[in-house]
Amino acid sequence: MKTFLRLILCLFLTIGFISSAEGQKVKTIDEIKIIQNSKTPKPPRGVPSKVHFELECIVGESDDPDKSFAEVSSFVVDDNGTIYAVDFKDRKIKVFDDAGQFVRTVGKQGQGPGELDMPAGIHLLPSNELIIEDAIARKLVYFTQEGTYIKDVSMAGRLALINLLLGPRGSFLGRELKLEGQKMFFEIKKLDPELKSLFSLDQIEFAIPVPGSGNKINLMDMLSVYQFDSSGNIYYGRNIDYEIKVYTSDGKHMKSIQKEYVAQKISEEDVEDILERIPNIGTIDVREMFEFPETFPPFQFFTLDEDGRIFVRTWQKGKNKNEFIFDVFDSEGRYIAQFPSKIDIRVWKKGKAYSYEETEEGFNIIKRYKVRWEH
Repeated sequence: MKTFLRLILCLFLTIGFISSAEGQKVKTIDEIKIIQNSKTPKPPRGVPSKVHFELECIVGESDDPDKSFAEVSSFVVDDNGTIYAVDFKDRKIKVFDDAGQFVRTVGKQGQGPGELDMPAGIHLLPSNELIIEDAIARKLVYFTQEGTYIKDVSMAGRLALINLLLGPRGSFLGRELKLEGQKMFFEIKKLDPELKSLFSLDQIEFAIPVPGSGNKINLMDMLSVYQFDSSGNIYYGRNIDYEIKVYTSDGKHMKSIQKEYVAQKISEEDVEDILERIPNIGTIDVREMFEFPETFPPFQFFTLDEDGRIFVRTWQKGKNKNEFIFDVFDSEGRYIAQFPSKIDIRVWKKGKAYSYEETEEGFNIIKRYKVRWEH
């Protein structure tokens, strides 16, 4: 069971009508405001619609293993610009200052107190404590920012709780792996600061890929994205339709942001690229466990900047290698911009965007950009 659980976690962690201006329509149904953006909308008049990313810093460019990354799974940035990055393969946290210089490592591989088996996520509390998610050991590990171990909090009562996202008031969003009879699914839910369930947003069922059963997993069907805004509202996208649902902090669906799109075909090259990124677990041939649809979902993920703009990275490819098209919406859900880029925005902090990227040689790095808007 533990090998199977490790496999599942590795797979998931590695991968009223009123016409408005210029291609947006707004309607209200059952008190839910729906913003519909056409396939090629124009931004509202007077709204800045050109965004520029100016590279300021590159983190992780080094031949020293401690000062570079084997594989980044998550990172956070404090108010001083210090970066705390989870190196999934090295089983430790790597810390860099605001100039991109290596400072120290936190934690080490192992299964004992303060040790990390499969570190998947990291969070910075208002108290300046770091929380590290250990997916396989099913625990949260607490450290000071300086790297002193504080405590472990067990999650052994759960099969798995992963991809936690810390909200502005100490609550979390996360996905819990559940097994009921012959059904396995991820439940997307909000949790309080003690990780007690408050309410569920969605359940995503998938086949149990027991070797020899013939069951296959469609990774694209499993994808979903969630984010908090600064007020604690929840933005959730299921990746079936181009729709981002907005919920209040207590779970009331209040708005949906929609956009027409052209589905992007999945090529054999795309399939091979995805399969190459999935690690083998023991003797299990993971390549035999997957099936792929004919087209990609509408988007890969989205993030919210500090002004409430939504940056949606689609599956539409740009002209250059590893380049994808971003759609940008304002805080009301109106389309305002589109641009091609290789950036993979994970964190917004004080007007800066922090991106997880790969070099041409395939090495992981983190980049910091200054973001500037123009009309």
